[in-house]
Amino acid sequence: MPFGIYLSVYHVKLEKRVQRMNKKSLAAHKFYGTGFLLFVVVLLSSYSEEVGEVSYLQQGATLVRNTKPMQVDFSSPIENYDLVKTDSSGLVEIHFYEATGIQGSLLVKPSSSLYIDLSLLSEGGKARIELLSGSVTQKAIKLTGKSSFEVRAGNVSMGVRGTTFEVETAPDGSILIACEEGQVRCEAEDGTTLFAEPGSAVESTPERGFRNIPIMFQDLETFRRNWHAERIEAFRGNPHRALRNFANRYLEMKEKFDEAYKALLARYEILDKWFREDRAGRIGAMSEVLREKRLIVGPLLHLRKSSFLFEKVYYRLVELREYYKQGMIRGDLGNGMTAEQFFRRFDNEAVDLEEKMNVFRHTLKLFAKRNDGVSIIDTMEK
Repeated sequence: MPFGIYLSVYHVKLEKRVQRMNKKSLAAHKFYGTGFLLFVVVLLSSYSEEVGEVSYLQQGATLVRNTKPMQVDFSSPIENYDLVKTDSSGLVEIHFYEATGIQGSLLVKPSSSLYIDLSLLSEGGKARIELLSGSVTQKAIKLTGKSSFEVRAGNVSMGVRGTTFEVETAPDGSILIACEEGQVRCEAEDGTTLFAEPGSAVESTPERGFRNIPIMFQDLETFRRNWHAERIEAFRGNPHRALRNFANRYLEMKEKFDEAYKALLARYEILDKWFREDRAGRIGAMSEVLREKRLIVGPLLHLRKSSFLFEKVYYRLVELREYYKQGMIRGDLGNGMTAEQFFRRFDNEAVDLEEKMNVFRHTLKLFAKRNDGVSIIDTMEK
């Protein structure tokens, strides 16, 4: 569905919900008075933001919650839209709560960044793992009812019903999906669909494209290590190509991201109100919430659309910056900039960009909290 039509249909549905709620509110007011609105506030506030907890931890992990960095400890709760990051020695395992409709855990490997977008639909939880950089293992994922589980890395989405599988990324943007049992459905940006299963992995690389590759005469861990070593070697052979690719995408996407973020800030009055309510641990009356959602849904959807790939490009460049600091990438990029000039600009913009991304994720969380736990990209299912 075209985005403009999608948004128009959502507004029509939301307007009908407002009309129904106004009728219900009027009837309730006749019988219950202001007690009804108090009940609505309590009901909305009961939505749980916690999706799981840390079940294993190696030092070197942090998270960003509601725009603020936090330390990760064993058994720390993980909330919807928390940004989980590990350094070169960090390791975090997140065990999902059964209430999400997902049984199993997520192992965030060293030098990785991701966040969880969990939508609580009436038929079950719908989890999206946004892998921004690094690698992750989904362990014994089993879904109850019609719950769904998806990992998105680069331009590939992976969906499962019940299995253990790994997603590995490389500095040049290559992706590997492999499993020892079951089947993982992998869909590329152009709609091409492949399946990872025992003996056959799926990869996406700049040279070979999106394809199945055999896993022969080696266990999965050895295969994964060999694949990663091969991709590092390919990257070292031409690091300028990877940097030029991601630098050009960054320069193009950043302008669109900034424009979309500026449009969201035009609703500053609503954002400020939501942030203040969040600090106070409350939510406004239903009539306020419906009006605010109607006003903010358009800008927030536009920002979600522009940020989907941009934040992955940004975190890929954070990884490439480490290779630049090691002296591996120098000289002209062929786009009117040298590597030195690009990373000077990138470093100058990094703090501001991360703050914007943190505010964006926090806003997604606050919207879901006011939308019965349903993510903004699932609003058409309500």
